[in-house]
Amino acid sequence: MQKHSATERFSGEFLEPDIETAISGGVKFSWNFSQRNPVAVLGPVPRPDFSHSIRLIKFLMDGQPGCLKINAGFVDVRDVADLHLRAMTDPVTVGENMWGFAQVLHDALRDSGQRVHSAPMNQLSARYRAARNLFLLTATYGNGEAPASANQFLAPLDRVPANPALKFAVLGFGDRQFPKYCQFARDVDAAMNRHGWQRMLELVTIDRQSTQEFARWGASLGGVLGIGLQLEHVPVHPRTFSLRLQERIDYGRQEQEPSVVLRFVSGQMQEPDGLFGRLFRPHGLPSFEAGDLVGVIAPGSAMPRFYSLASGARDGILEICVRRQPGGLCSTYLHGLQPGDCIEAFIQPNPQFRPASGKAPVILIGAGTGIGPLAGFIRNNTGKYPMYLYWGGRDPESDFLYEPELRNYLADRRLTQLHTAFSRVKNGERVQNRLIDDADNLRSLIEHGGQVLVCGSSAMAESVRQALSNVLAPLNLDLQTLRNEGRYREDVF
Repeated sequence: MQKHSATERFSGEFLEPDIETAISGGVKFSWNFSQRNPVAVLGPVPRPDFSHSIRLIKFLMDGQPGCLKINAGFVDVRDVADLHLRAMTDPVTVGENMWGFAQVLHDALRDSGQRVHSAPMNQLSARYRAARNLFLLTATYGNGEAPASANQFLAPLDRVPANPALKFAVLGFGDRQFPKYCQFARDVDAAMNRHGWQRMLELVTIDRQSTQEFARWGASLGGVLGIGLQLEHVPVHPRTFSLRLQERIDYGRQEQEPSVVLRFVSGQMQEPDGLFGRLFRPHGLPSFEAGDLVGVIAPGSAMPRFYSLASGARDGILEICVRRQPGGLCSTYLHGLQPGDCIEAFIQPNPQFRPASGKAPVILIGAGTGIGPLAGFIRNNTGKYPMYLYWGGRDPESDFLYEPELRNYLADRRLTQLHTAFSRVKNGERVQNRLIDDADNLRSLIEHGGQVLVCGSSAMAESVRQALSNVLAPLNLDLQTLRNEGRYREDVF
């Protein structure tokens, strides 16, 4: 197996003559389609911040003369891909885990004598006429949406004629506790069938990355192909670092689902090593910003749960806001922590969810513990640019999260306006009601380049989308336009 150094992977310096070169995530990668020196690159290679979402298409070549021989070698990215399992959403299972499942399938097919090619779903092409089988592995983002590297997959299907000699199978990854479980995989499967592609297998969905379900799917696939196919996936998690709980602030203790703000410091017992560590990691914490994610694996669990960060490393603390979910293993574990207790965690960068730089107004919308990263954005607004918060809670007497901080931010003008709604009071309302009430102001802000960031549950986000669609209608604007302009961003769980 040919490997390249991390420098080669990220610099694009290993590009060769007679290749097709593409740009994805700001990094060049290439395929060499030469019959003489065939190379397949599993990619796109992740960006250095490891935040790029990857979805894989796997082509099983039929071995006929003249077909693309692209199984001679590949760039192995398993040791640089990151874990991006967002278990609070219908999860974005990419990076190390999605690469891991795809890599196991790739290797097993290749070891059985097949010719295999792997690529992002957005790069489906009619050029692969020698392909006889097409396997699509995909998860779902947010409210049933496509991940970034598959968001252009469905639209061009009309322009890619179905190959009558090719059969496809879709494998979806998700979490059954969410209403849009594997929705994008279902959409892909239905669209492929609607456009005349032939199914090899019915859609199969895998709950919470079950290795047993993956192995069963492999056995079924092997039976159809007439080969022995054993798919054994062993999850690999990133290296963790130690955190020590410094402070906890409890809200809604009398509620069935209380919330808590947890503030951690480094659990290291010694100062960072060397001059670099003292200069760039003075608090012993890794690099992160508000809106990034921290992954925690609770004792007795093999799966991490991710929480949006309400602080940046320069604040000297790692802060999260957690609601205890009924039967939730990780949230119960975190709620049981007391100051001085230590946990192991790792950082998942999430650069797509943070305000863009500049002076344009920022509209922050959230409910419940979704306020965490929004409070972090306000804290960092030291330039005091226009920033508006619309937030919904249950009862102002018990769980007005971050109330003292928000009052201070209003006083020092880091927060321009605060609009709250509480559901468990007389004539209770929700955050979408506040958006409708303030529609004229919102339209003015958006006309002046305002950007919208939404954080909270998938149900809340759906209601917010409906409310904002009504707000935008008089402007002849819609949310998709704002998304395309990078002015509407969600972090939904």
